[in-house]
Amino acid sequence: MKKGFTLVELLVIIGLIGLLLVIIVPSTIKILDSSIENTMKIQEEEIEDAAQMYLEDFCKTPIDNTKTCTLSKTVTDGIAYFNGEINLNILVSNNYIDEIKLRDQDCTGKVIFSKNEAQAFLNCGDLYTTDGY
Repeated sequence: MKKGFTLVELLVIIGLIGLLLVIIVPSTIKILDSSIENTMKIQEEEIEDAAQMYLEDFCKTPIDNTKTCTLSKTVTDGIAYFNGEINLNILVSNNYIDEIKLRDQDCTGKVIFSKNEAQAFLNCGDLYTTDGY
């Protein structure tokens, strides 16, 4: 009697391995994509916070007269509102945030202010881009 596997047994094993791969690979890719998206959303929140600090430091109560606010100011009912956008490189050059990278790819972006509310938009090439940028 010979020892070893028959051709049918090998084909069954190969088929089972293929079936497992069909089930596991898409779910793994989905998990990786959602983790990238979550990471970027957290970074967007950090950028929005940094932009709010920039707004406080350079627009509302300037701490350094050599730097000017890049946002337009309107006053309504005695309340000052700032509108416009701040590019990420301004926040990086003023040390509010570090450079944003995703898988060793530089990210660009901007923060848009509307009535003092900040919303960040990031672009990391084909890896991640928020809607509207």
